[in-house]
Amino acid sequence: MISFREFKEAIESAIEVLRKEDAFLRLDRRRALVVGDLHGDHSSLEAALGRLDDYDAIVFLGDYVDRGPEQLEVFVDLLRAKAGDPERVVTLRGNHETTQMNHHYGFYEVVARRFGHGAFGLVASLYAELPIAAVLNGSYLLVHGGIPMGPTSLEELMPIRKQGEDLEDDDVIQMLWNDPDESIEWFGPSWRGPGIYRYGRSATQRFLSNSGLRCLVRAHEPVEEGVMEHFGGLAYTVFSCRHYGISPAALEIEGEAKRRVGLL
Repeated sequence: MISFREFKEAIESAIEVLRKEDAFLRLDRRRALVVGDLHGDHSSLEAALGRLDDYDAIVFLGDYVDRGPEQLEVFVDLLRAKAGDPERVVTLRGNHETTQMNHHYGFYEVVARRFGHGAFGLVASLYAELPIAAVLNGSYLLVHGGIPMGPTSLEELMPIRKQGEDLEDDDVIQMLWNDPDESIEWFGPSWRGPGIYRYGRSATQRFLSNSGLRCLVRAHEPVEEGVMEHFGGLAYTVFSCRHYGISPAALEIEGEAKRRVGLL
């Protein structure tokens, strides 16, 4: 069982290295593995980290906690991995890395029951240091949800900053919440609520082209085989939590080649 000391040390060690990272990361890695939502799936985390020696980086796209049975174990072990190998373990922020979401979907109670309500302040301080997105090898945009409705290029997003314990910037909210939709070309309202949108092929193609990028890789939605292609390969969804009744997977990227990697 994880002690409060181990919990606190994992967070403090990760914060120390995350503070040195920008909100928008530029990654130059020959071979990378991209992992989607974990939501307390410790088996998928172990399967991904067990492949670390095979890759120049493993990029986690957020949503580490809430809903699943081993949220605390995933949280602590991922932070330990980040602190131990900060260049190869990349941890981005998902829409569930907020105090508000954790109150609603369970991680707050997990922490409070184990360590007391005051302990959650440590978690909130960690969230405020997580990067929002990354560009891999100048070709791939890696982010939890996708593109926002306003900006049409990376250059327009460059003033982006890390957020507090909850999300404050409308563009960041959309980057962590928006979803691709094959039935539209540009943007449309989302079932997820006001201020969140679906984006289509034309919107995605314009953003990538304006930014000199090849592909968007995101998470945020369970897909049956763990990896799903959108818009003829302009975008991919990666989902790595088996507790949604799917086959959890990650996406391997090497040059222009992309390959599904199972995490069973």
